[in-house]
This record gives sequence, C-alpha cells and structure tokens, in this order.
Amino acid sequence: MLFSKILVVDDEQSIRKLTKQYLKEFGYICEAVQTADEGLKKLTSDRFDLVMTDIQLNHNEGINLLHRIKKIDPNLAMIALTSTENTKQAVECLKIGVSDYILKPFQKNDIQVAVKRALERRSLLLKKKAYHDELEKSIRGRTMEVVRAYHEIENTYQQTLEALISALDFREQSTAGHSKRAVDYTRLLAMEMGIQGEELISITRGALLHDVGKIGISDSILLKPGKLLESEWEIMKKHPIYGYEMLKDIKFLEQCLDIILYHHERFDGKGYPRRIKGEDIAIGARIFAVIDAFDAITSNRVYRSAQSFKKAYDILRENEGTQFDPYVVESFAKIPEQKILRIYQLSILEENKRNVKDK
Repeated sequence: MLFSKILVVDDEQSIRKLTKQYLKEFGYICEAVQTADEGLKKLTSDRFDLVMTDIQLNHNEGINLLHRIKKIDPNLAMIALTSTENTKQAVECLKIGVSDYILKPFQKNDIQVAVKRALERRSLLLKKKAYHDELEKSIRGRTMEVVRAYHEIENTYQQTLEALISALDFREQSTAGHSKRAVDYTRLLAMEMGIQGEELISITRGALLHDVGKIGISDSILLKPGKLLESEWEIMKKHPIYGYEMLKDIKFLEQCLDIILYHHERFDGKGYPRRIKGEDIAIGARIFAVIDAFDAITSNRVYRSAQSFKKAYDILRENEGTQFDPYVVESFAKIPEQKILRIYQLSILEENKRNVKDK
C-alpha cells in the first residue's frame, strides 16, 4: 500500500532516523517524533495509517500511548518496537490490538514485512467497517469480501500468536520446538477423531497457547535444571490458571480456553488445577494431554534424553483410564507412524536451521 502515512515514536534518535530512512525507501510517507505527547499531537492534527512506537518509551509510556491511540482511532494500525524479550508485554500489546512487534536491533526486512502486514490488516478492517455501515442503510452485497476479510484478520491474529509463543519457546530453551510440534500433532489427532471446522481451529489454537501461563512463572523455577522443590512445584502448577486469566477477555480465543486451563487434568481426576475427571474434561484438553505427554517423552529434556516412539506409545497405553482417555489413546495409535515421524523430522530440521542462523 504505497503512499500510506506512518508515524514513528521513539526516544532514540538513531532508531527514528533509521526507521524513517527504511520507510521512505519502501515508498511510505513518514514522520518521526521523540515523545508520546508529540505523537498524540501529530495524531490529533493529521491523518496517519500506521503508528510504530517503542513500548519502553520514557519508562514504558509506549504502552499508555497505544491505549490512547486505540481511543483516538480504533482502526489505526499499530506496531510495537521493543529492545527486550518481554512476553508479558507482548501479550498486553496483543490485547490492545497491535498488529506486530519488532525486536531491536531490527533488520530492514523486519520493518518491510511487519508494515506491509499491518497496513493490509487495516485495509481489511476498514473494508469490514464500511460494509457494516452499508448494512445499516439497507445496502446489501459484497458478502464474500467481508468473509474473506474476517478470515484474513484471523490469520493475522494467528501470526501474532505464533510470534508470541516463539518468544516463550525461546525463553524456555529446553522445550524449543515443543509448541509447533504440539500444534501439528494435535491437529492430526483431532482430524483422526473426526473433528473439523471451527472446533478444529479452536483446538489447534489451544494447543499453540497451552503453556502461555508460564509467562507468569519466574525464571528461577521455570528454567531450574534440577528437580523442583514441593513449594516450587505448587507454583509451577498454577500456570494453567495464569494462562486462562491472561487470555479470558480476548473474544476470539474464548473457545480454546478449556485446553489452556485443563491440559494437566487427568482422566481419573487426579490432575490439576481443578481435579475434574472423565468426560467432564473438554475433549480438546483430553486430546492435548495425550499429545503433550507423547512429545515430552520423545524430546530431549534437561533431566533425560528423548525416548523412542515405541516407548512413548507403551507409556500412553499403560496409563489409559488413569492419566489419559482410552479412546483418545486408541485414536492416536491408529495414526500411521510415518505421519508422526514426518512432523518430528520437520521440527528437527527447523531447529537446526535456527541454530545455524544464530551462529
């Protein structure tokens, strides 16, 4: 979207200068200011399509600026800039409605991709709003365009969620790749059980976000290499509740909250945090419990090496009716092992590529 007008708010002169240079090269009109107050004055006196702001601006004033921008123009595209890996702040930005967040120091391509995606999302939102305005005047039509816009917006949200979970995986390096594999395994099992449509989307989204509550667990516990003390374990067991509380007010995630809250419940009622059992546990959570265990068994962890697929299947069957729903275990066992292996191998390849890139 050429000739879109972008406002950059950052208290570092070098960042303002570099961002403005990149944006002009991409064909955008750009203005840059140093403070939140200057940014608000610009927004109230001129028209912009996108605001890029540092969320650490003047002791986190950037977060407050995002809230105020949302009140001025709910459809204005927003991108958060940050110099620290802070997943809790990322979640807060998601709730406010940012399209993306970029970690400093950034590359030229990071700016180009994020800005393009944010402006496309704004364009779709404006089209959707215009359509609803037309409906109020009894003007019908363009239904398929609105449906497409809705799905495009959902895809943008999904990309933002995946970026958030990648940051969490990066923090907890001992489980790197777990979230992506868990999503792919979960989708495969849910489809084997005949689940499709919106329910399938909700279950896979819940699988992606299942451990988001670990953001609330301190590094001293989450990253501890040895066995947790009983008191530490009690804190760790609160992460499903933290995740649920964190996301419960985000409407498009409400159908996947059961997985986030109940993925550590057991079929026999001896799990946590609510100690519910059997079919009282949502089917998505029962499915994910099997997947979570399978991936944990077949992955390297700080306290042991990965075990074979055969060993994992044996453990799942040994715990049918106690830890796991027997029907879910049976359904998982029916999936050709080659399909499971393919997901695992792709995950290893992606991890190796990341490691090479980091070096």
